Amino acid sequence: MNGPRWWVALLVLLAAATLEYALPQAEAPVPHARLQNLPLAMAGFTAQDFRIEPRLVAASSVDAYLNRIYRDDSGNEVGVYVGYYKNQRAGDSVHSPKNCFPGSGWQAVYSSRIALPLQRSGKSEVNLYIVENEQQRFVVLYWYQSHGRIIASEYRAKYFTVRDAILLHRTDSALVRITVPAAGDEARARRSAIAFATQIAPQLDAVIPR
Repeated sequence: MNGPRWWVALLVLLAAATLEYALPQAEAPVPHARLQNLPLAMAGFTAQDFRIEPRLVAASSVDAYLNRIYRDDSGNEVGVYVGYYKNQRAGDSVHSPKNCFPGSGWQAVYSSRIALPLQRSGKSEVNLYIVENEQQRFVVLYWYQSHGRIIASEYRAKYFTVRDAILLHRTDSALVRITVPAAGDEARARRSAIAFATQIAPQLDAVIPR
């Protein structure tokens, strides 16, 4: 009962309670997320936007989102999802992919963290997550991004949400997820995901409010 999972659950509850207490009655004005300004052509790939069903958007409580597939001339694909939350409250905040994927029928087969080599800010740690169902396997990179920060840890992201609520009167944040089909070559998919994430992270900094 007092194992690691119990302590993690307790920390989540404490963070949610602290966030609710820390939030001011009226938050500071937040600039609009300009997610659609993310370039359609990037690193040899061109993109196509896809709408998400309104019921799924409502269930996620997201305020703005970007859902794209980038393809190159060889047919390689990279999925990019950005979910932006303007105001976070208990039960109405960024959803971790580790909760969403299993609920959609995907099974996690590997989870770790890696460092993205970013030119302007040095290395930033992000999550590497490999999921599969009966027919497909995907390499997934994801992180939380707000106010110029890239954060891997869900709990560290919650800490900064509370901190920003107190100091800035803002709780906005975004979840960024990069998805690449493994297609029998997981090593190639990992390299592709990391290379694309390295290219797109600085671009996202211009469309996610700082």
